[in-house]
Amino acid sequence: MNVITTNVDSDTLSAEKDVRIDSKETSTPAKALQVGKLQASEQVSDLARGVAEIYIKADGTALENSRTGWDNLRENLKRQAKRADDDEVVVPFVQYDDAEKLTEANAAEIAKLETTYGDIVSVPLMTSLVNEADDGDGLSNETVATIVENAQTFLKAVGKLDIQKPVMGVIPPVSKECTKALLELYVDHDLPAYCVDFNRRSPMARTQLDFIDKPLMETLETYGMRESSLLYAVNADESRRVTENHETPGALYAYTLGFDIVGDVHLPPRLPPEVFEDMEETTDLRLFNADTLSVVEVPLRDLDSFLPDEAEIPVGRVRQRVNSNADERFRFEKLINAELIALYLDAGGGVDAQEIFTALRGGSAMQDSDLERVREVASDVTP
Repeated sequence: MNVITTNVDSDTLSAEKDVRIDSKETSTPAKALQVGKLQASEQVSDLARGVAEIYIKADGTALENSRTGWDNLRENLKRQAKRADDDEVVVPFVQYDDAEKLTEANAAEIAKLETTYGDIVSVPLMTSLVNEADDGDGLSNETVATIVENAQTFLKAVGKLDIQKPVMGVIPPVSKECTKALLELYVDHDLPAYCVDFNRRSPMARTQLDFIDKPLMETLETYGMRESSLLYAVNADESRRVTENHETPGALYAYTLGFDIVGDVHLPPRLPPEVFEDMEETTDLRLFNADTLSVVEVPLRDLDSFLPDEAEIPVGRVRQRVNSNADERFRFEKLINAELIALYLDAGGGVDAQEIFTALRGGSAMQDSDLERVREVASDVTP
């Protein structure tokens, strides 16, 4: 992997980068598309293509079965990877769905699956373990220690397999101590890419800035790696409510905080059952509005007039599928929002993170405290 920084913003933590992996190239800021959500007759704008994200869940039993010939995990990744264009960078994620230690054999199986269908190899997401830990738990906590140990086990397995593809370290939102321990491990292994798994938290939340973003940026700056590393965000909460009627997309916050690529959300929202019931009764889509930089509810009947001319998602199919199965709107929300954010990033020849920050600052619904948090972290990190 070769990462070349072409522009650094002095007000925020962001930078524009050109990324090359073998013969594939992409530039940042970018929005990844979860290509497995696309069906054969569906398409989005070419501007939304470039980074294809694929994802599976697997517990220890599934990985053991996969090692002995059960092919469900392999076929699932293969099916998703086939939806990627030939020139797209394919980023695989495997969510290790057990709250226990990862065996080296199972770690090797994850690495084999990822290297077969992805252009990079990523340390597994450890959602079950992260959910067992409390915010602020340190290495003396058994769960946190297991998270770090599992990352070590995975990197050891990758080394034994002599995988030549770039490896991306993953950092969960647990504590500053956990983040620093993982960063030390990843720097020791000279990893070129770092992913924060926000586990459905907002990138702008004070806890996430203190636990993850600030120590991550400080470490990369200390080792002179900030401009040569790729920074990826996954499972960032879709939006942050800043006023009663305004929600800012988490992806926009992530770009101003230094993340080059924002991936998808693979975890269900943490909502009471009665809220889910209300959601099941509506066909409104929660979509990104580039004019207000917010997430708004769009009635299905208004989708055609809401979407910009450049959008290529088939509106007729969206209506037909959602009207026949309301749950389909969640799939289409992911696809349409990825397209809309990508179109916004490409507007006028390309929007950089500084322009996003300026636009957010000029918005009437923007909280000054959020902007000050960006400046605060940036001033602490930048020499």
